[in-house]
Amino acid sequence: MRRVFVLLLAAYLAAAVMPAGAQPYTGTLKPQLAETDRFAANNSLFVLYHELAHLLIDRLHLPVLGREEDAADNMASWALLNIDTKQTSQALADAARGWILTGTAYGEEHDDEDYAGPHSLDRQRAMHIVCLMVGSNAKAFRAIANQYAIGTDRQESCKEDYVLIDVSLRSLFGPKWPEDAGGTVVHVTYYDAGPDLKSTAAAFRRSGVLDYVADHLRQYFNIQPAVRFTAKRCDEANAYYDPDTLEIIFCYELMQDYEMLYAAELARSGSVRRPGSDQTAKPFRGPQ
Repeated sequence: MRRVFVLLLAAYLAAAVMPAGAQPYTGTLKPQLAETDRFAANNSLFVLYHELAHLLIDRLHLPVLGREEDAADNMASWALLNIDTKQTSQALADAARGWILTGTAYGEEHDDEDYAGPHSLDRQRAMHIVCLMVGSNAKAFRAIANQYAIGTDRQESCKEDYVLIDVSLRSLFGPKWPEDAGGTVVHVTYYDAGPDLKSTAAAFRRSGVLDYVADHLRQYFNIQPAVRFTAKRCDEANAYYDPDTLEIIFCYELMQDYEMLYAAELARSGSVRRPGSDQTAKPFRGPQ
């Protein structure tokens, strides 16, 4: 168990900078299109770390106190905060905004089934991401916490929330890097998307987020047998970990959903600047 968490920490801290191939978009893309692609890719990155957390919980028998979905959100947020770059900070800001937009688009009225479900409500998930951000670094993230109207007292207690997660993970770390780190075989496959999802699939693949997360799994974990990372059309906007096939599946429709949500937001606001947005931030570009 101690070895597992050493691997987990090192995987994320070893990526203190984005891959060397990271570059801003070039060419004739309009700023709004570049912003939309960045927003969709960043939300997809958060989702993939969330699904990676489910895989690790399953295959490495990680202890979970509370709902597994909340634990996966915490691990994804913690991972991106510990990578600690301008791009990962923007990814978290975009992920929080994504949950706000999803909650608004798909209804903010809830019934008992929603309250009894395995996930926190979308708006709660957004606020918790921001809470962990400001809890990890008040100076860096106070502005976004203020934009989300998180009060001063709660911002202070957010630090306690983050420290609890951080200490809980780090308390299990071994003192040395294991010699047998890495070795997971990961097969990454991009299936044809069809004409209606062609541009979305191209933007998803161009972002490199699937390869980026898969590469972390290859380098810092030793899971057997081989794992599959698959991008395909699913006829639904979704992403999930399948324990039967040892596969993380990302549906192109989910990327398209993020594109459409953000495009609609831009149309309503007439601006590309939203809470936590940095207009100088580069789009996430994974391994090239």
